[in-house]
Amino acid sequence: MELETRADEFDRLYRATYRRVFAYVLRRLSETAAQDVVSEVYTVAWRKRRHLPEDDHEAALWLFGIARNVLANQARSQRRWARLMLRVAEHPPPPAVDDQHGVGLALTALSAVDQEVLRLAYWDDLPHRDIAVILGVSAAAVTTRLSRARERLRAALDTQRNEANTHADV
Repeated sequence: MELETRADEFDRLYRATYRRVFAYVLRRLSETAAQDVVSEVYTVAWRKRRHLPEDDHEAALWLFGIARNVLANQARSQRRWARLMLRVAEHPPPPAVDDQHGVGLALTALSAVDQEVLRLAYWDDLPHRDIAVILGVSAAAVTTRLSRARERLRAALDTQRNEANTHADV
């Protein structure tokens, strides 16, 4: 019964606050991006519904706080992506290695766990805490796994480039 009550309370809160939360996010992003962020806000709120304040005004402020954190995480992720793109641009592969094929081939040399953590972080653009939930590990474990997977991917790409250069010299 309590689960139904919490679900009903959350549904009521969603209906009462959606427009305000959407407007808050929309002032910072495009409409499409705002819709994605608001979806994530309510997803996070649902997961943390045990901490939901009883007062409607306090609950709305709580949701704004979640929205602020989601926006900050998204901004950090975009900055990381931009830095990654700059690093990649500074080190183009030799002409013999096609970028997409080369990275895809290097990925296949990695374990399934390494492939998954890299894809979740860079292809799906998920923050560490979300990856941790998906993988069923701690955020610290995600940080460690991601660091190790990047090192192994870098080594696989280096091996691939060396092989391509060796074949090009022949």
